[in-house]
Amino acid sequence: MKTTSYLNHGGRLLLAVLALGLGLQTTNAVMLFGSGDPAYNTTPPTGALQDSGWQYEGQWGGFLGTPVAPHYFIAAQHIGGSIGQAFVYDGVTYTTTAYWNDPNSDLRLWQVDGAFPMYAPLYATNDEVGKTLVVIGRGTQRGEPVMQTLVETVYTTNVVNLKTLGINRKTAQTEFPDATFQGPNMIVVTSELVTNTVLKGWQAGASDRVMRWGQNQVTAAGNSLVAAFTGNFGPDEGYLSGGDSSGAVFIQDNGVWKLAGINYGVDGPFQLTADGPAFYGAIFDENALYVGGVLMPNDGVARPAYYYATRISPRIDWIQSIINQ
Repeated sequence: MKTTSYLNHGGRLLLAVLALGLGLQTTNAVMLFGSGDPAYNTTPPTGALQDSGWQYEGQWGGFLGTPVAPHYFIAAQHIGGSIGQAFVYDGVTYTTTAYWNDPNSDLRLWQVDGAFPMYAPLYATNDEVGKTLVVIGRGTQRGEPVMQTLVETVYTTNVVNLKTLGINRKTAQTEFPDATFQGPNMIVVTSELVTNTVLKGWQAGASDRVMRWGQNQVTAAGNSLVAAFTGNFGPDEGYLSGGDSSGAVFIQDNGVWKLAGINYGVDGPFQLTADGPAFYGAIFDENALYVGGVLMPNDGVARPAYYYATRISPRIDWIQSIINQ
């Protein structure tokens, strides 16, 4: 398995790479918080998100690539590809003639035998954190819900006035030895075990290789752009898995949507029990799940799953050194 470490979060390593045929996580594409409808967000976004990057995506084998200059498109290294392979963009088929691997990231630039009619502007500034993103991928549907059964102790505090009970404190202390007393009041804490079945997210579903888009927000930016699946950004909030490798992340800069990242990895795998089957998916609450074999505590602290895209802005000089030669 090819793995690349980005963050150490809560004592576990956030890693999992998206590719086919490389022994890596291979299942889902953009999954959405608000809908499991296979047709949801499979057409270009409109309104405030019009021209937010969908128009720049081309088909690169079973994945996506993004033109960034008249004769060049960018993709992820880990999905592979070969010289002479077809790249389909805006209904036209181009043939690759050469490629260059970035030695410091997962980016790969491909040259083609023709000229693209349009190409994506590049996000070059260092201010991505906190900004809204549009992410595009190609792959599958949202799968079955992930439900976790939790057994919790629920405590109830009862405050009773001794005069109301019609007994004095000495008698109350004898009859209720576990109680505490404050002035005329007796405080009794009771507990019971309560079993709840809680929705944690959704597993990766069946592959259909359909382009989908989603929204999210950049939570961190180093070598990668990082986004969390929290459920706080409406029905279009998206998460990634296998078929989304090499798809694009776009961020708006002064009214223009620019290419800010290329999809790379996700959090996981997950398990419901220590010896249960492992799976990948869009998880908005990791509490009480096993993540990479480590049990997450059920302590009320928000622990969403994260996904990662190779960041464009630190690699601008490398990209321009190729496309300007």
